[in-house]
Amino acid sequence: MNFKLGKLAAASVVSLGIAQLANADVLQGTVTDGSGEASLEGALVTIEGLNRTTSTGRFGDYRFSGIPAGEYDVTVSYIGADPVTQSITVAGDSSADFRLGRDVRYLDNILVVGSAAAQAGAINQQRASNSIISVIDSDGLGNFPDTTVADSLARVPGLSIETDQGEGRYVSIRGINTDLISASINGVRAPSPEDRRGVLLDGVPSDLLDGIEVQKSLTPDLDADSLGGVINLKTISAFDRDGRFFRAKLEGAHNEISEEVSPKATLTYSDTFADTFGVALSVNYQDLRIEAHNNEADEWSLLDSTGQYYLSDGYEHRWYGINRERIGLVANFDWRASESTDLYLRTLFNNYEDDEVRNVLQFRDLADVIDEDDDENEIVAPGSTLTDSSATFPLNETQAEVRVRREVRKIQTIALGGQTTWDGWDTDYEVSYAYAEEDDSDNHDAAFRFEDIQDVVPGNITLNYSNPEKPVWSDGALLDAVYDPANYFLDAFEREFTVNEDTEYAAQFNIARDSLIGQTPVTWKAGLKIRDREKIRDVNILVYEDDSISLADYARDSFISGWRLGNTQPTWPDPGLTRALRGAFGPGDLDEEGSFFDSNGEDYKIDEQIIAGYGMGTFDIGALTLVAGVRIEQTDVDLEGRVVLEDELTATTTNFSNDYTNVLPSVNAKYEFSDRLIGRAAYYAAVVRPAFGEMAPFFFINDDRDEAEIGNPNLDPLEANNFDIGIEFYPTKLSVVSAGVFYKDISNAIFPATFDIADVPGNIDLSGIPAEFINGDDTDGGEIEEVSTFINVGSSEIYGVEFNYVQNLGDLNAALDGFLVSGNLTFTDSEATLPDGRNVPFLKQSDTIWNVAVGYDKGPWDLRVSANYRGDYLDELVDANLDRTTDDRLLVEASAKFDVNDNLQVYLEGKNLTDEPEYYYFGSERRLSQYDEFGTTVVFGARLTY
Repeated sequence: MNFKLGKLAAASVVSLGIAQLANADVLQGTVTDGSGEASLEGALVTIEGLNRTTSTGRFGDYRFSGIPAGEYDVTVSYIGADPVTQSITVAGDSSADFRLGRDVRYLDNILVVGSAAAQAGAINQQRASNSIISVIDSDGLGNFPDTTVADSLARVPGLSIETDQGEGRYVSIRGINTDLISASINGVRAPSPEDRRGVLLDGVPSDLLDGIEVQKSLTPDLDADSLGGVINLKTISAFDRDGRFFRAKLEGAHNEISEEVSPKATLTYSDTFADTFGVALSVNYQDLRIEAHNNEADEWSLLDSTGQYYLSDGYEHRWYGINRERIGLVANFDWRASESTDLYLRTLFNNYEDDEVRNVLQFRDLADVIDEDDDENEIVAPGSTLTDSSATFPLNETQAEVRVRREVRKIQTIALGGQTTWDGWDTDYEVSYAYAEEDDSDNHDAAFRFEDIQDVVPGNITLNYSNPEKPVWSDGALLDAVYDPANYFLDAFEREFTVNEDTEYAAQFNIARDSLIGQTPVTWKAGLKIRDREKIRDVNILVYEDDSISLADYARDSFISGWRLGNTQPTWPDPGLTRALRGAFGPGDLDEEGSFFDSNGEDYKIDEQIIAGYGMGTFDIGALTLVAGVRIEQTDVDLEGRVVLEDELTATTTNFSNDYTNVLPSVNAKYEFSDRLIGRAAYYAAVVRPAFGEMAPFFFINDDRDEAEIGNPNLDPLEANNFDIGIEFYPTKLSVVSAGVFYKDISNAIFPATFDIADVPGNIDLSGIPAEFINGDDTDGGEIEEVSTFINVGSSEIYGVEFNYVQNLGDLNAALDGFLVSGNLTFTDSEATLPDGRNVPFLKQSDTIWNVAVGYDKGPWDLRVSANYRGDYLDELVDANLDRTTDDRLLVEASAKFDVNDNLQVYLEGKNLTDEPEYYYFGSERRLSQYDEFGTTVVFGARLTY
């Protein structure tokens, strides 16, 4: 390693040496709601006359040091409550506690539960922060209205989600795709169970959380591996409130397509003992049953002679029957070991099982509508017709397939740490472990083919795609044959045993001290962190072939009930019957070449070590708060992949190593023009390392198709300079109006790319491909003509604006007391230049995102209606005018909660009330790629709290 740890440590602590020590008088205390039971995070505590302000932390605690002895008026403000002022005498170590809001029971306090409380908690934390953040606060401990974390995040300004079977799965910040942002659980980097860096957020139940913070501008004490921001999931703590807390939550969800009720239950308990030891436990279980109806088209091509686009590969119907079981456990322990030391243990365990049955009916070889003339020019085949909305041609092949998959994902995080204060120094320290696993070892895929259809039923068939979302086949006699299982025979039976593992160990130490430079309070801070990560992907696939096996023996003569798309969808191949095929094959039935190729090409092992150090200062210059510093990250990576030759059944291990250092400055500024008007500006440098599947040194050589797929271990990490400026206005007791502008200047963005072998850039390593496949000497004539890989592109940019508005209408007119409105809007744009000169937006970059919600929170009722809109975005590069695009989507939800008494609440929620589908297209909305319908879901439940 060319960057020495000693130098890193010296750079991290150099700023501490210039601190000028002030006198040691201290003022500290806590801020709680009116009952004294629930702490208030983000309250501003101001010492009048000294112009000193700080904000309360997670447990409502605040601390000033270096205060001259004397008597002061101390004011605490919290949006949603009237400010409170006390006269405090400071002499040595002094303390003062504050209560805000009505002096009523915890469950009734408007500052703690309900939509108004959630809005107030979020606004106060955002206002108090010295960087640019967005917050989702639960309306009571761990009580989120959504099933998954991703669904909750869809309401944050500038955030949008990618869905899977109707549920939020991946999150985008400001239109930036999930691989370029990061997520953590209680500050511990969340691992990814997939072969990427982007973290799945559909597995962790939101009921296990007490808050979610989205850090949009980074400070030096945060990991710098994020272009868009950091999503931090905060689980519950016993010290979030005073005394014992218990909640039981039971609900059911009814989906209109599956027509089943899915149960969910959560138990949460916390207690403190002798005010020094706290225990918080939460367990969640959900058994979700849903269906999805789907159309997909594999590929479109352009017929140059007419300028028409036509389906040139396959088209299929898909039915998904899905059972998702989630089990989550949080066990957190806090120990106030002494007046100067707090210790904690934070643990999260999550198990997610996705049992899926997928029935597919595929219409193959649709390019038969096209032929060639004597000059080898493409023309419409004789006897066929092609229009802008239909194609008529002889259908020759279909396929019926069933996939039975049981995917088990696990995520675990454990963090042991604490904080110690001595002689004016504040330290915190932590060791952590994070593990994720995805196990696909209990599945099979059975595909049956109906070949040479024209020999059975000659004639044309017509595909009408005037409604591109729901194409329709027509021709009675031919379709009768297509829907007869006796015409199908086994093409392939596939078993998969694949495991992905992601393990990270980390340790960090931070030290801080308050001081004065002249009359300017400064907090100096420095730290070290080590992260050691191992990513393993092990793919094992067995492919069997026996074309004597008839589908008629593995089919029940029925069709999907309530099928929503163009043509009926059979229930065959039957998932239960085909399970018997798992043990039905002998050694002679194994496709050795295909099994070997598929089992070895994607295997890799990557070890990544990051050592980081930083130094920073927080300067309290009157109305200006300035956080400035630098972070240095040293990265060492060892990669192992394979060179796989399909026809030779060989797999050779290949290794690669790399190391690099990044110096990453940042500045965050907050200026208080008044107690209601705040300006913000930020700059930070970031580094995002290549995705594991992009930089793994694999060579996947398929000489039958004259192509090679290779990873690129020479990829440079993406680097970005990020700029933000914004303004926030707090006009009334519970309201905020804000606007911001952001710009990201990006180097080394990574895109997939395909080259002719003669045009491969020099920085793409082809040494893993045997020479005979490149120079044309291969005796089988299978030399490689095309290479698919990943490349860095030059300068790219992302820019946009954000608007946010939250208002308690009762502040404007007493007649509207209890009504709440909120809305946010984000416009973004981006541009990157590919090697062929084509300009494209960033992948997953939505240009427009907005949310609107109207609520009523008064007395026993808490009502809300909300809408979330995400604009279309580039999903996959294909070709100019044929890139795969995800269409825009508008989701509408509503909820009603009623407090039966102080302890019992019942609620009703509706999700996807407009039955909005998900649609993907190739270049134009007229060209289907994928269309899914999920239906509306109604949730009903009860919550019991003590």
